[in-house]
Amino acid sequence: MSMYSLLRNNASPNMADLEDAFQGNLCRCTGYRPILEGFKTFTEGGCCGGKGRDNGCCLTNGNAVQQNEEEDEHEATSLFHAEDFAPFDPTQEVIFPPELMTLSRGQRSPSLCFRGSRSAWFQPGSLQELLSLKWDHPEARVVVGNTEVGIEVKFKNMVYPVILAPAFLPEMSRATHTEHGIEFGAACTLSHMGAVLRAALETLPPHQTEVFLAVLEQLRWFAGLQIRNVAAVGGNIMTASPISDLNPVFMAAGCKLTLVDKDGSREVQMDDGFFTGYRKTILRPQEILLSILIPYSKENQFVSAFKQSPRREDDISVVTAAMSVVFSSGTDVVEELRLSYGGMAATTKLAMKTANRLLGRPWREELLQEACSSLAEEMTLDPSAPGGMVTYRRTLTLSLFYKFYLTVLQKLRGQGVKGEELQSEYLSASEIFHPETPCSAQIYQAVPEGRSQEDVLGRPMMHLSALQQATGEALYCDDVPLYENELFLALITSTKAHANIISIDASAAEEMPGVVCCVFASDIPGSNATGPIHYDETVLADQQVTCVGHIIGAVVAETQLEAQRAAKAVKVQYEELKAVITIQEAIAKQSFYQPIRTIQNGDLEAGFKQADHILEGEMHIGGQEHFYLETNVTLAVPREDGEMELFVSTQAPTKTQVVLLK
Repeated sequence: MSMYSLLRNNASPNMADLEDAFQGNLCRCTGYRPILEGFKTFTEGGCCGGKGRDNGCCLTNGNAVQQNEEEDEHEATSLFHAEDFAPFDPTQEVIFPPELMTLSRGQRSPSLCFRGSRSAWFQPGSLQELLSLKWDHPEARVVVGNTEVGIEVKFKNMVYPVILAPAFLPEMSRATHTEHGIEFGAACTLSHMGAVLRAALETLPPHQTEVFLAVLEQLRWFAGLQIRNVAAVGGNIMTASPISDLNPVFMAAGCKLTLVDKDGSREVQMDDGFFTGYRKTILRPQEILLSILIPYSKENQFVSAFKQSPRREDDISVVTAAMSVVFSSGTDVVEELRLSYGGMAATTKLAMKTANRLLGRPWREELLQEACSSLAEEMTLDPSAPGGMVTYRRTLTLSLFYKFYLTVLQKLRGQGVKGEELQSEYLSASEIFHPETPCSAQIYQAVPEGRSQEDVLGRPMMHLSALQQATGEALYCDDVPLYENELFLALITSTKAHANIISIDASAAEEMPGVVCCVFASDIPGSNATGPIHYDETVLADQQVTCVGHIIGAVVAETQLEAQRAAKAVKVQYEELKAVITIQEAIAKQSFYQPIRTIQNGDLEAGFKQADHILEGEMHIGGQEHFYLETNVTLAVPREDGEMELFVSTQAPTKTQVVLLK
């Protein structure tokens, strides 16, 4: 779908376009290279590793590993010839739904309302209707891209009785150039905002675009293209996440927000008083965010934004920062300074004390030392702060300022402002990271012409399900039509890391609509033992749980939603036990995987006696967190004579059969 969308909007993409389109796709099994290899045939300049470079392709210019002529005759860099393909015919394109085309042209959409058993969803047809709905339902959530509320509903079991969707209101989705900057409606998507800012770079003088460049830098690492296409700038602000990618930039730039309700409007600045607590803002219950004004930067103003995350792309931040400094004309003396950090408190935070200390100071080594000392005092974190990595996060506040310091120092020198000299070995610290477009060439064994297709020896073979998966024709469990009397199962999982199960009360769940039964360890007729290699685990927890999420039981119901709701109604009483977290704790408690295996080769004691040197100490290796990217689904269909037909998302169907036999 990502490639289809790219080609539909850009018939001749380059490799950079391809990388951007695939940024939000995660794959657990291929390492991405085969995917890019397959799709780069649609691109210009991506057919081989060296195309477009000054020295050409390494396979033809002698830079590759030297091979003799006999070997070259048996190798090929392609599995096909593009000229053998039928030409692309735009008239055969799938017709895009006319209703969606109408909405995309910005035409005013009608008022809509959908009501469910627990929620009502409104799409107001005008701004006045939106304000009236918010006045009548102050607790209502305003949703545009659903990138936050959708997660809360699906994974955090949140219920919102009233949802307002103003995505198609012109007042909230347009961008307007003003005397002081560009005003974006709160429903503008991040992709649209990025496009408008990039266009502004082409027409405005460089000194007015410093803030725009900082916003665009953060957008490069803000989720994937699919998310940016629907996520709204207003949603990012109103979510009030303390690790927001954009809010530090908006605060450092002094962006202004327009808030409205039925009684009128007011303008507020994004400063240290806008966020009043964890995921809280100064907005009154009946107010909505109408727009944000991103200002032009001033003469002698420099702005930078930074994001540090475990994974550079598609990951939440550890610490984000944005910094803005204005100098007195022709000097390196600080006139204005704003330092904004995310991930260092329950809200996005301005380092006000540090900024005030540095006013009137020249941008030199003494200022750097004072800033680092002051930031270390001001940007503190409790050792038990959510997210952990306290020392690392505090260190980042200093290192990101140092990066800003070097960046500004280099820009001042570029403008001819006399000041402290920047040593050449420090220049790289001020550079913005830009990943290189991937370049590669894949080598295949050449298949002689005329060889029979049935002769597979030495022939590159396509995966049996490749065509179905690439065209969307592959069938998954969700694609199988519902069977008559089909039931659904939802899991009851532990909320404790280590505890004895005192009691389980499923009475409330069993009385809920659609529930057929609840299943626990005592209900399993065969063995309750399971495990990937050794059967040292349980299918359902029996008397004790050993991790959060440990499966205790299951609810069977007529629909998936009924099963999930009932599973949350089951009450489990625990006796909490001390969790064994570290290796040292496990050794002290003799908590080992059984059976204990020892790998030994030779005489250890003799080896130490013969050694010239003996080094003693401990080495600590952090655990690697597993993150399964695919969901697991099983469809079980009873057959005759006690047989059971299973449709399972597994790489080990034989093992599944063996486990079921137990």
